[in-house]
Parts: sequence; C-alpha cells; structure tokens
Amino acid sequence: MTTTRRTVSVLTALLAAGAFAQAPVADQATDALAELGEAPIAALLERLGPDVALYDMHVVTLSNPFFEGRGATTIGNERAADYVAWHLEKLGLTPAFSTVAEVDGAEVVTPNASFSQPFAPSEVSSRRGSRPVKVLGSEAGMRLGDGDWATLIPDLDYAVLGCSGSGEVEGELVFVGYSIAAGAGGYLGYPPGTDLEGKIAVALRYEPLKEDGTSRWSEGDTWSLYATLEAKVSAALRRGAKAVIIVTPPGVAGEDADRLATVRETAAGEFDAPVIMLSQERADFLLSSADPEHRSLLELRQLVDESPAIVEMPGASVRLSTRVDRTPDMTRNVGGLLRGRGELADEIIVIGAHFDHAGYGQFGGKVRDTIHPGADDNASGTSAMLLAAARLTERYGALPEDADARSILFLGFSAEESGLLGSRYYAEHPIEPMENHAFMFNMDMVGRVTNNALMIGGDQTAEGLADWMAPFLGSAGFDIQPLPPGVFGRSDHASFFRKGVPCLFFFSGFHEQYHAPEDVSMLINRVGAVRVSTMVQEMALALATRPERPVFVENDGSGRPTEQPPSVRPPERRSNVRFGVQPAYTTDGKGVLVENVFPGTTAAEAGLQPGDIMTGWNGTAITGVEDWMPLLGGAKPGDEVTVKFLRAGQEMTGKGTLKASGG
Repeated sequence: MTTTRRTVSVLTALLAAGAFAQAPVADQATDALAELGEAPIAALLERLGPDVALYDMHVVTLSNPFFEGRGATTIGNERAADYVAWHLEKLGLTPAFSTVAEVDGAEVVTPNASFSQPFAPSEVSSRRGSRPVKVLGSEAGMRLGDGDWATLIPDLDYAVLGCSGSGEVEGELVFVGYSIAAGAGGYLGYPPGTDLEGKIAVALRYEPLKEDGTSRWSEGDTWSLYATLEAKVSAALRRGAKAVIIVTPPGVAGEDADRLATVRETAAGEFDAPVIMLSQERADFLLSSADPEHRSLLELRQLVDESPAIVEMPGASVRLSTRVDRTPDMTRNVGGLLRGRGELADEIIVIGAHFDHAGYGQFGGKVRDTIHPGADDNASGTSAMLLAAARLTERYGALPEDADARSILFLGFSAEESGLLGSRYYAEHPIEPMENHAFMFNMDMVGRVTNNALMIGGDQTAEGLADWMAPFLGSAGFDIQPLPPGVFGRSDHASFFRKGVPCLFFFSGFHEQYHAPEDVSMLINRVGAVRVSTMVQEMALALATRPERPVFVENDGSGRPTEQPPSVRPPERRSNVRFGVQPAYTTDGKGVLVENVFPGTTAAEAGLQPGDIMTGWNGTAITGVEDWMPLLGGAKPGDEVTVKFLRAGQEMTGKGTLKASGG
C-alpha cells in the first residue's frame, strides 16, 4: 500500500507539473520520476524550478472548487480576491487604493489604505437587466367574467421572470401573438396605432414556428434575434400594457420546452411592470375560455405562425402582485503597487489578469448549476501575475539606489466575464490619471501553451513596439502566432486601450474546455505559463527603466475591441451583417447610444460618431438596443440602410450599405 500511495502521489505531481500538456515537460518529469526513488515528492517540483512550484501552488489553489468557480458576485470570488490581496500584501507591496469614510459629517480620504477596489457590476454595465434580481414574493389570480377568482400557484402555474418589476395590477387580457414589433419578411406584430392601454398582454415565447416546432426564421434548433424576451416585453409595454404574461407555445421543439423559465435565465432586461410566465395548461384553459371563437392555445399559435394577430379576450381578467429586489451585488478589483523611484516614479505600468470566472455556469458557462473551475480562464493568468509580482519585487530591490524606474501596479480584475467590468471600472476610477499610465500587460488564458505556440496582440499599439519586442520574443523562444479575428477586444487590456494606453495581450488559445467544467488545473502547462510570466517580467522591467515612454498609436492595425463583449453576445443569435458600432445599453428609451464607431464599416460610411444616439432604422423608430437588434438581425449583406440619429440634440440622417458580419 505504501508503494501504491507513493506512485499515485508521484503521478499527481507529474500532472501538476504539466506532463499532460507538452511533450518536453513530460520527458523531463519522467526523468525526474526515474531518479526520485524514495525521495520526497517535493523534489520533483524542485527539479522543475521554484517558479514552477510557486506557480503550481497558485493555479491549483485558485481553481479549487472551494472558490465556487469564482463567479463575480459569489462568496468564492471574494475568497479568491482575499487570496490575491494576501499574497500582494505579503510581498510588501503598497495597497493601491484609497478608502473613503465619513467622520463627523466630513468625507475623509485615506490614500494607499486598501488592496481592494469595490464596485457594483450593475453600476458599471450599461447593459439593461444587469442588476441582480431577487423575487421577494408574488401573488396571482385569474377569473372568467364575473366568476370567482382562482388563485394561481407559484412555480407550478406561473413564475416571476427575471426582467419583471414590482407592482400590483389587474386587467383584461389581450393575446398579442409573438409580440414581435417587426420581424422577418415584413412580419409586423402590431398594426400601426395598436393600443394596449390598461390591458395585460399575453405573448408567446420564441418566434413563428414550422410544423416540427423549430423556427421559420432561423436554421436548425436556434432562434433569431427577433425571439428575444426583452424585445417582446418592451414592445407590449410601450403600447400601454400594464403587465406581460409569457407563454411557451405548444409544440415547440425541445425536451423541456414547456417548463417555467427561471429568474436567472430571463434576467436580460429590467422593466417597471410585472412580467410572469404562465404554464401551458393554465394558459390554454384561460385563453380558450375567453377567446370569442374558443380556439385552443395551439390553434392561436398556428394562427400567428402564418401572420400576426391581436385577439381581444373579453371577460378574462388576471390580477398580479410582484415584489422584486434589485439591490446591487458587489465585487472588487485587487491591486498592489510596487513603487518606482526617481524621475519616472509617477508613471505606472500595469501587469494585470482577471481572477473571476463563470461560477456555477451563470457567467457564460456551458453547463448550468455546475462549478466551472476556470483553471486556464483565468487562474492561469492570475497565477502568472502573482509570480511576476514576486520576482519583480525582488528585482526592484536589487536596482541601484540612483536608478529611475516607473511604478508597477499588479492588478487583479473581477467581473471580466460579465463584460470587462472590473477593468472598465478601474479605467474610470484609476489610482492616478490614465495619462500617467505608461503601459499595460494583460495575461488571460496563458496556461495551455501547446507546441510552443503563443498568441500576442497589441504589438502595434505603440510606436516601434513590434521592433522593441523582438529581442524578448527571440530570447523566450515561443512560436508567436497572431490573435484570431475579433479576439483583441475580449479581455481587460481593451479597457486601457480605449483610454489611450499601449498594451500587450498574452493568450495561449481556445480549447475544448473553454468555459466548461472540465477546465481543471491538471491540464495546465505550468512550465509554459511560467515562461510567459518570465517574458512579461523582462519586458516590464525594461519598460520601467527605459527613459523614453511608449507613444500610443490610435489606429493600431491589430483589430479593435469587439462591438459587444462575448459574455453578452448570444452565439446562437448572431446577425448576418455587421453595422460597425459599439452600442451602450442605456435605459432612457431615447434610442441607441453609440459608444464607438469602427473604421471602414457601414456606420462610419453613414457618418456616425461616438456620442450619437440612433433613433431610426429604415423608417422604423428605435428606442433602445432591444428594438434595433431584431432589425439588424433581419438584414442581409448588400441592403441599403438609412439611419436617423441625434447629435448634440440635432436630428441627422446617414446612409450606407451593410456588409457581411465576417467582412
């Protein structure tokens, strides 16, 4: 038994050393195993080097299930933040952030008092429905004519949806089909002048169906942009409905198609009126009893599959009471400052990595209600950042006393998986003005170096940066690959790039375990990740001590940030065309605020600029993103588009030709 246990322990150590990840590492570990004999297992990690041992400790710890997949607002992510902060403090780094307290009615700011920068993700995200939803209680009842009220049972007859607001309403029903304002092929769910004032709208989920229960407007088992719940609810409420009842259409494809939706999966959007889902059984009874022609729910579905219809339901009433809380959850960035010296000390170089991940699958994970360890994404980058902090602290201590050196901020971001929220918050609330930030290094998913390949983005973000990097790349010996199209803007360096800070993004590539429960530490190539961290350390030290500051290049040629972060872009509902704006998800109902316009796109051709508010699309008014996305989703490459927009309060019009999404 003793021999067996020792063998198992050795094999575990081999896996921890990256033996599964890369052949040279496997050979090295196998040689070490042969020489170990009865020596302690720690000898293996010592053979592979102290940097690998330190890195191994970090990546194994952070990807432990104890940290709950590090979902941004979970207790597990708080533990991860504590872990990162503890190690930065033990290195002797200066707390990066100030604290604010009220003393005798006055606000007292204490600089460099905390390693934590707390923020509410919902206050950073401009996306509608970003605030956490808690249903505190609800009541519902229905009646026909002057009959008695029948009480509906929560979670059996109905469920309050995540986009619901709080309120108490009572009113007659009106069936509004799929509640699609404007769909494919000229499908108009609401005739001009439709008035739902005082009514409770009953709307079907999804979009017009074929006989097999799949979409008429999308291929396979996917749904088009027209099917979004947020757009349906918004369309009904804008026409005066006091509440919305959603019903899954009978016959829709899918094994669990008739179940009641959960708060979590329906949290996109945030409305002031009650929004519930009613079971098919209750909806069928209610609508067939109230419909003047006594059509079943299936017959009503088939009616609106062919063409839209609004059906009054005289005598059928529903009353609803919903109580919803949206108190913002909090999370935090974590940062420690390695102070510089001399004339360069006031300038900052950032070495960053996000430590959050998909949690229990709620932040872009592949499996719901299952811990996603996130070993590569991004315990690997966080561990590389902590290793860099340890080694650069040592090297700064060895600098000559009269040396000039920039300060280095080691920064762990939270809520990256929710749309780069942590880095966006820091970029708006930096410890020093952003113009004092000289450079940013970002390590995100650096743990799966395979065949010696590494991807680097941003080498055109500063003048001469590519040439300056060449000796470091040559010394490190990686096979450097370009980033895949559209990836440059999908991590935290993009928040610095948007503020005019040159940056480099280090990435070892996507894999089958990306955002899956199988992204575990056993698969991490420790040696490869340590090599990435070491290269970043060398670059950072050289930049920190170089008298000349990197000069930012506005149009870097390596790809702009994506128009929409991956965590908020449903992959099954992509548009066939690309317009070319980065929209801000405002809630004021005035239109679509343009946050960025990308060169060479239809939006640029139409003359749009950041800060413009789009209000019309080919003659259809748009009050927000939920109106606009179905129109964009129904367009084809080559279509001409006329866009109305406001600029400084003045209405303007632009025209352009839509291009394919990959063009």
